[in-house]
Amino acid sequence: MSWIVKAAALVTARLWRHWEKLCADPLTAQNQLLLRIIQRNRASAFGRDHGFAAIKNLADYRNQVAIGDYERLRPYVERAAGGEAQVLTEEPVLMFMLTSGSTGAPKLIPVTESSGANHRRITRLWYHRAALDHPGLFDGKMLGIVSPAEEGRTAGNIPFGSASGMIYQSSPRWVQNAFALPYEVAEVKDFAAKYYLIMRLALAQPVSFLGTPNPSTILRLVESAEQNKLEIIREIRDGTIAGQWNIAREIRQKLQARISKNPRRADELERMVEHHGALLPRDYWPELKMIGCWKGGSVGVRLAELARWFGESMPVRDLGYMASEAQMTLPIADSGSAGVLDISGNFYEFIAEADIDRAQPAVLTCAELKAGESYHVILTTPGGLYRYDINDVVRVTGFFHRTPLLEFVRKGRDVTSITGEKLHVNQLIRAMELAQQATNVAPQHYRAWADVAKSRYAFMVEFTGATANETALKRFLAALDANLSELNIEYAQKRASERLKAPVLCVMEPGWFERQSRSGIQRGGRDTQYKAQLLSTTPEEASEKWTTIHI
Repeated sequence: MSWIVKAAALVTARLWRHWEKLCADPLTAQNQLLLRIIQRNRASAFGRDHGFAAIKNLADYRNQVAIGDYERLRPYVERAAGGEAQVLTEEPVLMFMLTSGSTGAPKLIPVTESSGANHRRITRLWYHRAALDHPGLFDGKMLGIVSPAEEGRTAGNIPFGSASGMIYQSSPRWVQNAFALPYEVAEVKDFAAKYYLIMRLALAQPVSFLGTPNPSTILRLVESAEQNKLEIIREIRDGTIAGQWNIAREIRQKLQARISKNPRRADELERMVEHHGALLPRDYWPELKMIGCWKGGSVGVRLAELARWFGESMPVRDLGYMASEAQMTLPIADSGSAGVLDISGNFYEFIAEADIDRAQPAVLTCAELKAGESYHVILTTPGGLYRYDINDVVRVTGFFHRTPLLEFVRKGRDVTSITGEKLHVNQLIRAMELAQQATNVAPQHYRAWADVAKSRYAFMVEFTGATANETALKRFLAALDANLSELNIEYAQKRASERLKAPVLCVMEPGWFERQSRSGIQRGGRDTQYKAQLLSTTPEEASEKWTTIHI
């Protein structure tokens, strides 16, 4: 470890000790933070409209500001995007983040110096805790996937894009040098070319840490390396760069200037292929100490596939509960997906999941949460979000000192109901897992469509490898239907009465999920943060082809 990294570790260790002290009295820390946010933004348009000058405590804040979603804030955001100063905050808006996700139009989330500093602080603490548990984490290169810092400008000439790109560009040179990829890779627009290019560059280097939010991104990367292994090895040997791939000339020229011939590394990779018959990360990155990615919610469905590529013993730590709006937890262990609530960066309120549809639900502070219970999150940030319903459900798994440990469960109200069965996406995920175990038929990608017109569920599935025969697929569908009945009593009752008709299995053609991902990304998401919507009332696109299986 270099002296620069050691010096940074000492500074971050002091930051951790301060942060840990706050966790012993989270309610005091939260109340003090709320008042600082309010006082700093009294002169903003939102602050004037909502009487911030008169707010002295949490009760005042709740009286002055109602809980709302993005649409409540949209008029203020549009004013700020148009160039008006001091709209949501007195601090200037440095940039806007585009929300990720697969549905709806992208939203602009304002980023200020304070909110950006929160992200940097939690990121530093995450690395600090990970390095303590995994010595040598920084001995090699860090492979992280960064999105463009600027993807465009608003009418007021304020950039919008990715916070990860902005933080990368503003980092000291020694931090940038620790990464396996130069920033130019983030600007490659063709996703197949980008995945190839990432692995073309990364396979030539010793990587000790691999991190990106979505595990499916990691799988796409290692699959790309395996599929294109001969081309990658040849280019490493010759010192060339993605010859046949769609990469802008200026990006290609900048990257080409950074690389040289590396016949020794090419020979090593060739021997791996000859010995194993494939190019696997457990072989070409023996220095890899851990993986950082999301482990909870629907994205965790593909987590088990990492073992095939990296080995069963590879540690995987959740990156934390984060969204475009804020980074909210700090995982400090590899097990599970929970993290310590960041009580020093944002102010949080919670509504019990069972109470969310009540006219006047009880609104709780972090000090009132109970282990094992699930809650909807209401968020206040230094970036200008006030009592913002982020529409997420989290579960309390325990406490660090007196501060809750939270894990992301699912998007809020992520439920479909054709005849009153109220099917949760968690039930769908579990039913799929059980059906696979019972039949040995392996779904690789899937989603369920609530077909209200026909009063049935259609399960769109792309299977791993060769598709099973029709008999096996029928058994899989029957098991899936039976599992849902076991997991959801209302589903069982509606099926028994035939108010809910028998489901159908739609065996999708290869490449279906990739096409869906690209479509979602083109609608405003990002490849590294794209989350497939596993349960919806949206029918499949007419352009897709499938074979329908009935029970």
